[in-house]
Amino acid sequence: MTFQVPVGKQRDFCLGSDARINIAHGAVRSAKTVGANVRWLRAVLEAPAGVNLLMAGKTLFSLERNVLSPIARLVGSNNFDYKRSLKTAYIYGRPIMVEGGNDEAAYSKIAGLTLGGAYVDEGSLVPESFTNMLITRLSEPGAQLFLTTNPGPPAHYLKKRWIDREEELDLKAWHFTLEDNPWLDWIYIEELKRQFGPPSSLFYQRYVLGLWVMAEGAIYRNFDREAHVVPALPDGRLEEMRVAVDPGATHPTAMLKAFRIGTSWYIAGEYRKADKSPAEVSKDLKLFLAGMHPSSIDVDPAAKAHRLQFIGDGVQGVQQADNDVLNGIQRVINALDQGWLHLVGPSTPMLQEEMEAYRWDPKATERGEDQPIKEGDDLVDCLRYLVNRISKSRRLTPPPRRRGSRS
Repeated sequence: MTFQVPVGKQRDFCLGSDARINIAHGAVRSAKTVGANVRWLRAVLEAPAGVNLLMAGKTLFSLERNVLSPIARLVGSNNFDYKRSLKTAYIYGRPIMVEGGNDEAAYSKIAGLTLGGAYVDEGSLVPESFTNMLITRLSEPGAQLFLTTNPGPPAHYLKKRWIDREEELDLKAWHFTLEDNPWLDWIYIEELKRQFGPPSSLFYQRYVLGLWVMAEGAIYRNFDREAHVVPALPDGRLEEMRVAVDPGATHPTAMLKAFRIGTSWYIAGEYRKADKSPAEVSKDLKLFLAGMHPSSIDVDPAAKAHRLQFIGDGVQGVQQADNDVLNGIQRVINALDQGWLHLVGPSTPMLQEEMEAYRWDPKATERGEDQPIKEGDDLVDCLRYLVNRISKSRRLTPPPRRRGSRS
């Protein structure tokens, strides 16, 4: 069985990844996965009969989306099958175990295995306990690990314990930038740089330059009251309304309203009160809606009791919010930079204060994690829910690429 070896740094990874541990790390959209997928196919074909192989990601869903689907397209339907219920993919007829490493207990899923090869996607999102257990399981002669990841904090275990010790260990690491993806059009690269800018920002350095840098200081550094706060809703037709709710048990309950006028969105209503039962919050939500019917009411996914209370009380449009914290923060930053998100001053004073006070947690950074300080963040959580939802509805078709973009 033959397949085309990629070009550039992807080719270097495919042909040079002969260490026990092989890591492709760096920027988003830098085609790390292209090289890793082809290298993994080679490993599958070369693995001795009878040895166990494993593919893992943060979740099975992310593994399916990021790796299994592209591999299926690469090898064709005759050479690929996937049985999710059995946690098994079949590539060139070879059964390969698949697993998710989403939490600290996930290592127990692979304890006791003997492996001849493994592929890990989104390595920085997989717990250290899972990675450690996986490496101990690679005990067959010649067993290798191939791992792809975007960068995190410099104290992250993957950087500190593995990548930084490349000279000491049987390990090779490849650093990828956006320019290493030969399938990306330069216009698209420039747009990504603009979206993740300025160059000094955490997200630019992480996701454009592919650097392992610290998250520190103010999160919404680009929030400017003069640029982003307006005195009132502008004239024009209110075309859409969305609401977000962050119910509180040990913290205040928060709500935000967002209105679309033309192509811009305006946050024009806030609520933050403590010591309210789900039934009381439901009554307050109805008053907050003021008889209007939003397209969606995004509620913290952890607040099941509140969602059921709202639904039981006849509130329409209730759904689980997308609580992706880091990507959500970047989407808010992008929305402010792109100029389509505004706050109406008189109706959002508490939100403005929270945005200016929102900070990265230095203790989490020391542990190698990215986390905002969980204090005074009720309304900014709601803002993230809203922008996560709105962003999905206003995605633009990316600029044309020379030969079809690959990830």
